Amino acid sequence: MEKFEIVTKDQNLQTSKSIELDQVLDGFISTKRSRNTKRAYARDIGDLFSYLDIKDTKQLGRFMFHDLVVKIQNHLESNTVFDEATGRPLNPTTINRKAYALSSFFKYLMHSYGYPKNPLDQYLAHKVDRKSKTKSLTRAEVLDVISYMGKKKDASQTSFRDYLGICCLSIMALRRNELVGIKWSDIDFEASSANVFQKGGSYKLLPIPANLLSLLVEYREKFLITSDFVFSPVRNNSTKSLNKPLNTSYIYKLVQKVVAKVANGKRATPHSFRKSFIEMALNNQEDFISIINATGHSTVEMVKYYDTRDSLKNNAVHGMAKLI
Repeated sequence: MEKFEIVTKDQNLQTSKSIELDQVLDGFISTKRSRNTKRAYARDIGDLFSYLDIKDTKQLGRFMFHDLVVKIQNHLESNTVFDEATGRPLNPTTINRKAYALSSFFKYLMHSYGYPKNPLDQYLAHKVDRKSKTKSLTRAEVLDVISYMGKKKDASQTSFRDYLGICCLSIMALRRNELVGIKWSDIDFEASSANVFQKGGSYKLLPIPANLLSLLVEYREKFLITSDFVFSPVRNNSTKSLNKPLNTSYIYKLVQKVVAKVANGKRATPHSFRKSFIEMALNNQEDFISIINATGHSTVEMVKYYDTRDSLKNNAVHGMAKLI
């Protein structure tokens, strides 16, 4: 382990050479599909390189395995924020994510370059809350937000577009990246459906309710939209090009502003609509498969993760009381 180097396969494993870690990292990042995942992994792994003060595989190979394990542990701990009173980590999810990114990178090194062992194999992840901490909106609050935006929609193209954005977040349980990425070519107006590019690099086919589809048609025809993207800028003072998606930060700020205004200062994010969609669907007695088909989640466990309704109020015991 002490003298690990990258072996050149084209020379029958007889010679070795050192490779820049940035080059290795680029290869690893290229195996990921999501832009956000690529960005996060590059940052987390790059931070470790800086902490270890290494730039190539030869420098990495000089670490004794147990020393590397300790240094990575110290690196993760230095990024952990602890509660002074209890000593418990306040950012366990973030640290677990960093550890997972590092572990994935070393697995890549093992598979692609013959690195001996994964220094994070025995890493103990922090315990985290199994329920989402995203703020929910009540059904009444969602209706109030949609109503508020609907009353303003005819004021301008921006108002109409933003109203459509809120409607799609509420009704189709979209992530903000999914929302701004929708193109007119993704929409099948005859089948009343949209093919949405989702997190992880796959597509999900979603139905578009008739009233929402009518609004989309009205918006496109009223403002003679030429952009490929449904949610594109109305003006662009720098490049003058409108054929691009809205910035996701715009959607984030829009939701924060509108919800705070309508719901008495309540703090919310675009993901609040997605979480509220799940909870309202469960209240409507929708089955898990139907909800998964809408959200694009791969497991029922993720639906349960977002279900933070009152477990006493929403309990099958109430129904069984009829037996008495």
